[in-house]
Amino acid sequence: MENIIVFGTGKYFECKREALEKKYHIVKFVDNRVERNKPELYQNTGIEVVNPADLSKDDSTVIFLMSVYFVGMWRQLCQIGISSERLRFPYKEKPYFENDDALCHYLSHIAFSRDCFSCTREDGMVTKVRDEDEWRNLLRAAYRRRYPLIRSTAEMETEPISRQFGTERGTPVDRYYIERFLEEHKQMIRGDVLEIEDSTYSFRYGEERLQKAIVMDVGKEGEDISFRGNLETGEGIKDEIADCFILTQTLMYIFDLKSAVHYIARLLKSGGTVLVTCSGISQNSKRCMDEYGCCFNFNKDALRRLFEQESDMEVLEVGSYGNVKTVSAHLNGLCREDLAEDDFTPNDKYYPLIVYAVVRKCIK
Repeated sequence: MENIIVFGTGKYFECKREALEKKYHIVKFVDNRVERNKPELYQNTGIEVVNPADLSKDDSTVIFLMSVYFVGMWRQLCQIGISSERLRFPYKEKPYFENDDALCHYLSHIAFSRDCFSCTREDGMVTKVRDEDEWRNLLRAAYRRRYPLIRSTAEMETEPISRQFGTERGTPVDRYYIERFLEEHKQMIRGDVLEIEDSTYSFRYGEERLQKAIVMDVGKEGEDISFRGNLETGEGIKDEIADCFILTQTLMYIFDLKSAVHYIARLLKSGGTVLVTCSGISQNSKRCMDEYGCCFNFNKDALRRLFEQESDMEVLEVGSYGNVKTVSAHLNGLCREDLAEDDFTPNDKYYPLIVYAVVRKCIK
């Protein structure tokens, strides 16, 4: 097992740590945060951590530069007299971290010298890099090679494919997630079910559990509307009429959310449940924005805290659906049918297209 010295103990190292410890023998850590001539011990390993200036210039042990910002590390070590031949940037060591994957598809080798480092491409071409700017330029080339999306995005138009969420030719991407959420929680859709604007989801997911469909609207009247009610002002709100309230894609258009949650609680019977969905990363509905104005987009933490403020409401579940591909597709006006079923399987909490909450009114 080869001995190595590790310079850098941040995210890059933590990503590869387990694999490195199986393949190499780490004999020392290097960290600029450690004072000169005052070595420390790394966590519970018993391995020494030293300042770079305390490294022996006569040693030949390989030094792994464990950071995406390794250019500065290379410069620093060369300036204090460490041989460049000892230096390695372990981008090929799995698991890959951030730009490692793009580099592995672009470079076959990186060789360090005192004044520059040579990056040999897979096609045999060599690029000499002298500073951070030149390295970033090479990285951009590597990313363009690895990810055709960069070029296609740079060449795309500034108008979306559709401003109607793709409804003119298919199903909106976000609706896939909304309906998945309702399908997963349909056992709660029972008894007297309240919905905004129409009762489509009440009948579709309530099945034989539905006893009565109730429709509330803030402005419209008609035979399909049970009553007019305003979740923000409380005007027209009725007390304890619903065993379940299907509240999809509504809270984004209400400014006084605290009042809205209070009136939601009033509408629910004791033990009743509200099923909430809101937009995360999304464009605005042209119709709703023009009619009501759009106030918010949501993250799950905001939904949780919002409902936790209402004393007689219990948050049972919050979460989100989405990933960078489905979010991008939705923003650009693609429809559900443009994507594959597998595109909806990865769920990345950092790219929430739809945020949801399941909240119950406490039983009195």
